[in-house]
Amino acid sequence: MNASLPRWIAALVAGLATTLIMYGVFLSDGRPFPYRNRVPDTELAFKMIPLELLIGLLTGLLVYWLFGRRQATAPRADIQERMVYRFAHRKGGTFTLAELESGSPLSAEQAQTKVAEMLQAGRLHREGEQYKLNV
Repeated sequence: MNASLPRWIAALVAGLATTLIMYGVFLSDGRPFPYRNRVPDTELAFKMIPLELLIGLLTGLLVYWLFGRRQATAPRADIQERMVYRFAHRKGGTFTLAELESGSPLSAEQAQTKVAEMLQAGRLHREGEQYKLNV
């Protein structure tokens, strides 16, 4: 599946939903249904279709942009470090690289990179095959 397909679907759904809501707003003159002795203004709702579509398009573009901005940002390094810390605390402060790779959301490459960075920064130290948190 294409990575941008959910982005397009969310934008399309948001735009069409907004268009339909705007149609309902113009149909009812902005008053909530039901209202007594008043006929819905279908002529006004029909005349305002271009505006309704424009508002729906703008909403869809906003949703598309917001989802794209979130996907374009790189994952923060401190989040990965917190994942390592949490995993280590669950294991009693010591863990192996294989345990970290299989028991955390980090991929093998991310786990190796983050452990190497934490070793270099002095937050971990190595005891054979195991890594231990520096307290």
